Amino acid sequence: MSGFSVAADDERENLIVGKANLGKAVRERISASSPPKLLAFGEIMEGGKYRLMSPDSSLEANFSSDVFVVINDLDGLLSELSDPESEYAKNWKLVVEKTGDNQLKLAALDRAELKIKLEKIVNELIVKASDAPTLNVLNVERGKADLALQEAEKKEAALTTQVETAKRFVKHGFKPLSLNFRLRIGGETFDKLHPTDVAELIDLEKSLFLLRFNLRDMNKDRDAWLRLLKSSPKTCMVGDVALTYVSESGKKSYIGVDSGFRLGIPLFRWEFWTSMGIIAGCLGLFIWKVPTSDVLRDTGITLKNLTQPAPNYWHQHKHPLSLARLQMSIWFFIIIGSFVFLWSTTGSLAGVNNTALILMGISGGTSMFAAIISEKREWDAKQREPENASNRVVMNWFIDILSSDEGMTIHRFQMFAWTLVLAVVFVNGVLSDYAMPLFSNELLGLMGISSGVYIGFKIKEGS
Repeated sequence: MSGFSVAADDERENLIVGKANLGKAVRERISASSPPKLLAFGEIMEGGKYRLMSPDSSLEANFSSDVFVVINDLDGLLSELSDPESEYAKNWKLVVEKTGDNQLKLAALDRAELKIKLEKIVNELIVKASDAPTLNVLNVERGKADLALQEAEKKEAALTTQVETAKRFVKHGFKPLSLNFRLRIGGETFDKLHPTDVAELIDLEKSLFLLRFNLRDMNKDRDAWLRLLKSSPKTCMVGDVALTYVSESGKKSYIGVDSGFRLGIPLFRWEFWTSMGIIAGCLGLFIWKVPTSDVLRDTGITLKNLTQPAPNYWHQHKHPLSLARLQMSIWFFIIIGSFVFLWSTTGSLAGVNNTALILMGISGGTSMFAAIISEKREWDAKQREPENASNRVVMNWFIDILSSDEGMTIHRFQMFAWTLVLAVVFVNGVLSDYAMPLFSNELLGLMGISSGVYIGFKIKEGS
């Protein structure tokens, strides 16, 4: 596997630890003070074990693998990445940047000043009790000061509640935001590859948080997946591991990585070889039975005046080869082979598209109508025999497919040529793009016209 190596079982390089020791293992690998970033990467194994990959190493996985990343200071990181006007960012500013505490201190000072002012007015009322005009003025001032003190107390109480709520929100409310992370592989962000659960604290001392991802949804991001496949070796998908954060407004931010980690998914696994082996066996059996059976022959047409024993190919079979059945067979094996190839290499079951369905429909419909038209016809075998027939059986088959009772015809050759050309284009698209190609309506229409012309001339052949 070119450019791809794994030390999966080497515990000296890639530690295999239990969940209880995972935080300690990660903590021992990081520096004393590290800014928020992706610090560790690995695989969650059967039995709850965690394989912690060493720096600059690669993990070989598959589409059912569970992987994990470890981030430090996640709450602070989310405050930087969230939208400034988001609830979390506002609460973070109140708590961590001391905005709330500062406002609370100012409110307490205002309340204390108003209380002192009110006490002075009350003392002066006692002293000026005999001075009626002054007493009236002081009572008015006392009422205003009392109202101002009540408002200051309400404001301080509201701020106290707001700060306490913000502290609780910052302590627990950031975890749901961790679901906005997306796994980034080979420079491609996979929007459907999100955490399977909220972040989990695994080490309080260094504030280390763990995020889990399951790779089963990786190939659902078709565009990113195809770009990554095209930039990878043919035998596997491989790329550097990182994270992307998608904020509430849809803005994407890329998270730094402490050291290099790589993820690789081999494409040609046992599923590929098993599936392709089955299809190859079916194709081999099909080709083996063609010369001795009627699987590709037009059983609606019976050849007469056959010479017994047969001197050459043209007097060996009771029925001629059917071009329509050959076309249907070609598209059947190409489409089923393409589907199995895409499923076994990419894990996707959504390989069949409208183009494949239309091609199967055209070839199947052509074969059906050709069989109906050919029912109970007779051709003269001697008349069909070419004057200079080749002794090579393969060449005789080729001429037989392109011939009617009148000899080789252009409409049969046209249909045969278009079938081969589009088959090559289809297979090349599957191998290069890891997806069944989408033919234009014009190209599919051309295929349909070719089959329609074949059916039309076939009606004329029997008239």
